Amino acid sequence: MKTLVPIALTTLAATLAAPATPAAPVVAAARGDAAGLIGELTACKAVADNTARLACYDAATAKLAEATAKGEVKIIDREEIRQTRRSLFGFELPKIALFKGDDSAADTPSEIDTTLKAVGPSEYGKFTLTMADGAVWRTTEPLPRDPRVGMAVHIKRGALGNYFIRVGEMRGVPAQRIR
Repeated sequence: MKTLVPIALTTLAATLAAPATPAAPVVAAARGDAAGLIGELTACKAVADNTARLACYDAATAKLAEATAKGEVKIIDREEIRQTRRSLFGFELPKIALFKGDDSAADTPSEIDTTLKAVGPSEYGKFTLTMADGAVWRTTEPLPRDPRVGMAVHIKRGALGNYFIRVGEMRGVPAQRIR
């Protein structure tokens, strides 16, 4: 029994002193979502051995390409984000990463300028206005005059989630986006 202890200690010391052999990183993309796939791809950077790192990158990019081809992951650039936020101007947006972020205030407009594509009457002198980009707004107060197709429109975010719409040179009135 006494001879086993020194052998075990010697084996343990030799194991701890031996240089670690580089192995492929164990990275789990258990969720299968973009964050997991990107995490798996960036974890390859930590692999010291060139061959193992290349194999890691190849496997991770293959998974990312497959997920993109299946439509499970969509990669968009900053301009697409700006266009999406502009097209959704006037709607209460859900709390997802596309609509928030460090610089979302810079990408989210507080006012937009467009033109009228179509005008429809609503009750009590109010109007349903379709903009050039397809957005549909309804005035919540009457306009002083009837708006016409092609007129310039300025829509501005107000306090407490309100919006004000100014058609041509008319005064601004409260409005609500409906589509």
